[in-house]
Amino acid sequence: MGQLTGRRALITGGASGIGRAIAQLFVEEGAQVAIVDVNEAGVATAVQELSEIGEATGFVGDVRSMSDADRVVSSTVEAFGGLDALVCNAGITSVMPIEQLSEEEWDRVLTTNVKGMFTMVKHAIPHMKERGGTIVTLGSEMGIVAVPESPAYNASKGGVIMFTKSIALDLIRYGIRVNSLCPGVTRTPLLQAEIDNSLDPERTAAEQADWAPIKRVADPREIAQGALWLTSDAGSFAVGSSLVVDGGFTAR
Repeated sequence: MGQLTGRRALITGGASGIGRAIAQLFVEEGAQVAIVDVNEAGVATAVQELSEIGEATGFVGDVRSMSDADRVVSSTVEAFGGLDALVCNAGITSVMPIEQLSEEEWDRVLTTNVKGMFTMVKHAIPHMKERGGTIVTLGSEMGIVAVPESPAYNASKGGVIMFTKSIALDLIRYGIRVNSLCPGVTRTPLLQAEIDNSLDPERTAAEQADWAPIKRVADPREIAQGALWLTSDAGSFAVGSSLVVDGGFTAR
């Protein structure tokens, strides 16, 4: 306990799933936590629950918007007096073969998953330069190993990993450590929606559980532990790395 005492953190996509688990773990470890999400009701619920554990606030915003990113970062700094940690978690999935992939779907995925990190990092850097800090981006096992019928998602997560490496080299001179966390299949609302919307939900759930050699999906808190390690002093020598937490999927 207390690994993040005194840290001020902002987590995108923090109303549910992995982002929500990261926010809770960070609060438990002593951080002041702000979340941002497009889901207004989700933000309200998450902030209420987080505030029962520690200090938390939340904002409704779209990471694809430069003005929203500016507003959210500025509001976090105003609320906490500074910013020490940014977790760029907000993202969406896409399962669609290239011949069916529309321009709109391509733009939706790449803009959310890649531009949404650029907007947040760009506005966070000026507030971190003076005393350093940490940035964690959410990549994916699918940014390392491609799977069929996911060209937009594969491209976006591969882009996240290289974006992370590039800015890590630029920002370490300011004492800002940047790393990528690459989860495997995880029990989130997005995964559940994929199961529910499939033609055979029971079969799809079984396939998801059989996805990785560990033979189960991850709990969001297991992924959150990776974000904690990269953000805390325990990960002090990690710079530009991709921490893969995928139950053995990429080992094959």
